[in-house]
Amino acid sequence: MTNTSSLPPIRRIVTGHSDEAKAIIKNDNLVSTAIQPHGNANALIWSSDSSPAEVTSKKDKGTVATGHVNHGSILRIVDLPPKSTGSVHRSVSLDYVVVQKGNIELILDDEARVAVNEGDIVVQQATMHGWNNRSDQWARLICVLLPAQVPVINGVTLDAHVTFSVK
Repeated sequence: MTNTSSLPPIRRIVTGHSDEAKAIIKNDNLVSTAIQPHGNANALIWSSDSSPAEVTSKKDKGTVATGHVNHGSILRIVDLPPKSTGSVHRSVSLDYVVVQKGNIELILDDEARVAVNEGDIVVQQATMHGWNNRSDQWARLICVLLPAQVPVINGVTLDAHVTFSVK
């Protein structure tokens, strides 16, 4: 992967167990972000495909293709380029999003726009949402995605989908 933002690479330290059942460092490496078709730069840090998570695999779960959500968890870093706009979309997941660097704008499909600043946390519950970075600097989000039940509101099932771009 190549770093595409002005933000530094992410150091990822993964622990595990030796054959003697002692705690060990399995990985200690830098993970660079990779540009995505929509302009954001993403890095998958770790994922699990079940809950509770299986924690004895020898696989590097930071290299597993996950899509937007699975039956376990996803830890992903998302770098938003300066002056970028996102699309409003829904992933059927419970997301914890921490703004690690910069300032972004959270957009909802009811036209709400909320400034989210460095250190702020968004709990995103399978809602239609998008992210804009209106600043001149890259912004970095730490995103933890967990599986969720498909929301049903007043008898209407709200599936995952992308709807529209926002300005």
